[in-house]
Amino acid sequence: MLLKNGVIILNAATEKTRTRILLTAEKLFAEHGIDRVSMRQINLAAGQKNSSATQYHFGTKVGLIEALFDYRMEPINQRRLEMLAELNKADTGHTLCDLVEALVHPLADQLRTHSGGYYYIPIVAQVTGHPDYHEIAQHRSRHSSGLQQLLILLRKNLADIPDAIILQRFGMALRQVFNELSDYQRLHGRLHGRDNLPATADSGMALFISSLVDAVSAQFCAPVSSATLQELDRQSKKSA
Repeated sequence: MLLKNGVIILNAATEKTRTRILLTAEKLFAEHGIDRVSMRQINLAAGQKNSSATQYHFGTKVGLIEALFDYRMEPINQRRLEMLAELNKADTGHTLCDLVEALVHPLADQLRTHSGGYYYIPIVAQVTGHPDYHEIAQHRSRHSSGLQQLLILLRKNLADIPDAIILQRFGMALRQVFNELSDYQRLHGRLHGRDNLPATADSGMALFISSLVDAVSAQFCAPVSSATLQELDRQSKKSA
């Protein structure tokens, strides 16, 4: 293990061990639930002879989940940035559905991967609603630049909707996408018993993803009711 410019550089053997433990934990968390899997179980399933290997590499379960988020969020964020860059290049501008696709597709792609990302989606669905771990995803700011850019574009597209409502709907949309994809993953996992969706499911999945984009788009642009506007006004006066 070396330190270069303040960044820890792992040797090949250490990196291989760390990744093996990480992917083993990811699979166990997805299949059994975060609370039902111990660090010891992860260590054994990863084939580690050293009984403290998992603790050595990640410290605690929180550290392990944080490392897993970093491992998966980096390529997801990069894919989202690429999609947004393509939209910005287009002379015709972009629609709300275009923006929502940039939210949904990088996550949906994880269900098709052969590298185990298939298990990541249900873990995020667990974490976002967990009292002990829900802040982990929110604090991985170095991998959220794509979401930040997306939110800026959504605000421009939804200029008639109050910013506070857009922020609420953005959080709702993320949770909806994770939960819907997680449900889809579990259904096909049980039916097909494999680590990625089968080729025969591609057409059905394409329809599901397209419908999910439609549903999330409708949620973003739904008219704001008078009751919501009145409550928003009350909240604004309280905080003034």
